[in-house]
Amino acid sequence: MNTILLVDDDEYAIGGLLKHVPWTDMGVRIVGTASDGAEGLAKYRELKPDFVITDVYMPVMDGFQLTEEIRKVDPNVPIVILSGYDDLANARKAVSSGVHHFLLKPPSIAEIEFVVREVLQMLNEPKEQDELLASYLQQQDIVKRSMKDAFFRDLITTRYRPEELPVDRIAFMGLPERTTVRALTLSLVRSDVTVRREERDWQLLRFGTGNIIREVLEENLPKQPGLTAEVLEYSDQEFVVIFLCDPDARIEEGGLSFIMRTSNAMMDNILQYMKLSALAGLGTGKEGYERLIDSYLESRSAVEVAEMNEWNRVYSYSGSVKQGAGRILSMDEVRRLHDAIFLKQWQQVEELWCAIKTDMTSGNVSLPVCKGICAGVASALWTALQTSDTQAEHAEAGLEELLMQLGRHGSVRPMTEWMDDILTRLLAQIREEHGGKKSHALVDKVIHDYIEKCYHEDISLERIAASLHVNRNYLSQLFKRVTGEPFVTYFNKYRIRKAIELIETGQYMVYEISERVGFQNSTYFSQVFKSITGYSPSEYKR
Repeated sequence: MNTILLVDDDEYAIGGLLKHVPWTDMGVRIVGTASDGAEGLAKYRELKPDFVITDVYMPVMDGFQLTEEIRKVDPNVPIVILSGYDDLANARKAVSSGVHHFLLKPPSIAEIEFVVREVLQMLNEPKEQDELLASYLQQQDIVKRSMKDAFFRDLITTRYRPEELPVDRIAFMGLPERTTVRALTLSLVRSDVTVRREERDWQLLRFGTGNIIREVLEENLPKQPGLTAEVLEYSDQEFVVIFLCDPDARIEEGGLSFIMRTSNAMMDNILQYMKLSALAGLGTGKEGYERLIDSYLESRSAVEVAEMNEWNRVYSYSGSVKQGAGRILSMDEVRRLHDAIFLKQWQQVEELWCAIKTDMTSGNVSLPVCKGICAGVASALWTALQTSDTQAEHAEAGLEELLMQLGRHGSVRPMTEWMDDILTRLLAQIREEHGGKKSHALVDKVIHDYIEKCYHEDISLERIAASLHVNRNYLSQLFKRVTGEPFVTYFNKYRIRKAIELIETGQYMVYEISERVGFQNSTYFSQVFKSITGYSPSEYKR
């Protein structure tokens, strides 16, 4: 809403203007009044009204003097003069002073409305034009972005001859006429955890990833004049960053080292802030927009290399990149491995796994294939462990945790090494279960690594079994068979022995001892203490 300052030494004139003129209906607000020119000038400087209505004849400073002073502050502010005399000289002076309107007192309401609306139109026309221009430029920017998206999407899927490129459209989009192009493909990895998320959550992660890519580019590209980039959201999981290098800028290697640093910064930020792994491949620089498809296909080949190696780093395309020199993985060997597990031929299981592991780490097997093989072997071995209906009821949760751990590995070699360790443990457990041999190794681990080291913590057999990747019921039965006591009894006895050691020092209260040996409830601690020793902690101290 526009604002007006009223200046007049006639308080009745001011009162009439305030009372009878429908200022609000015209979209204006009286921001202040003054009774002479000097006060009016002070109010103008303080309140910064959009325009001024002033009388001519006033004490201290008249309307023309006020106009001159206001013009020194802002030469463009509209000023309307009110005069009580039909004086042609005043009218001429008003025009020469740059006054927009000259009204004779007393003006009618209709005259005032006409003048105010005319001034408002004059004030608002430039604003409306600016808004129209800003809207046009914004729409043009949106159109350009849309055209760029379609243009580059077309270039990475269709091969063009140089003469087929839309030269006028390239110029309209603000793209350089000649350029060296290089494609970077970023492929987000949807792990088992992210797949289970709702689609809305995934789209938020994807949106955040796009913002990170653009922010890294905005921060780094100004450091390398002659290099620009466009970001293409190519699919639900894939972004393509297209680097454009000015051939006249003479950037060394087309800015390759700078592009690699910037691309790796994107990968680091995506992993840090979005908690997403990604595969990234960078194509070589090509002269001309028509060669972008070649750089993009190279970047896709580099992504395939990344898939079989370490995630969350950028791989540059090399024409010499080939499959590893090892044997091609035989699916027949994988099937024989599953048959051997089913038939409980454990020696053959170990031999077949060693051969398959060697093939997988040779570089011939992609990460998804490796993950599928490891998941299948883990599931088959886990199933072989379930020897009763009761055990089977508790197996699903443990297997799910095992497979989630498998999915966290981002490259083939660490995954196979982890799987090799798991398979060794499961085979030892299976042999013990089915061979009827007592192996103290697992129970010794529970006693030494958990009971003796963590007796003061809130631990349970379920948590221990999960961390050791064994079935809880199996571990409970094995523990009792080896020690002759249930886990809880053995655990409580050990805690009470440690409590007795503390009591004998004479330095602690009963509740302090209770907390130090892992009992959060001192009453329960006293009950357990008495059930094992025959005395309460207080009696034992005496």
